[in-house]
Amino acid sequence: MKRDIRIVVCPVENAEPLLYFSTDTYMRPEKIIGFYRTRFQIEFGIRDAKQFTGLQSQQTRDKDRLDFANLSFTALNVCKEVIRKDYPDLSLAQFKRLMFESYLASTIISTYGKSPHLKIIQKINHRLAQLAA
Repeated sequence: MKRDIRIVVCPVENAEPLLYFSTDTYMRPEKIIGFYRTRFQIEFGIRDAKQFTGLQSQQTRDKDRLDFANLSFTALNVCKEVIRKDYPDLSLAQFKRLMFESYLASTIISTYGKSPHLKIIQKINHRLAQLAA
């Protein structure tokens, strides 16, 4: 690499050890691991926002449209919190599908001209969650 680097070897149970590299040879190993973990959390957050909340559809430098990016990340974080509390067995993709199907079911029921009963909607949502899981 034509320069000094610091390598941190992190053992993993039942797998090959993870190797972390840093060009700062004086940085503590815990800090190097912390930087990598933070970096991957950011990358996964951006990936999930693109994949599930439409972040890629508003790629722009226009200041007025940057609010969409904030909204996209906010929606992602709200979804993850709802999943953590109410639907721990669902993935983000399954939760997105559940929300779409719940909306679709509510729309179909409301087109019949009668106001849908809350108990019916809750029963449908519960059944959809079971199917998604």
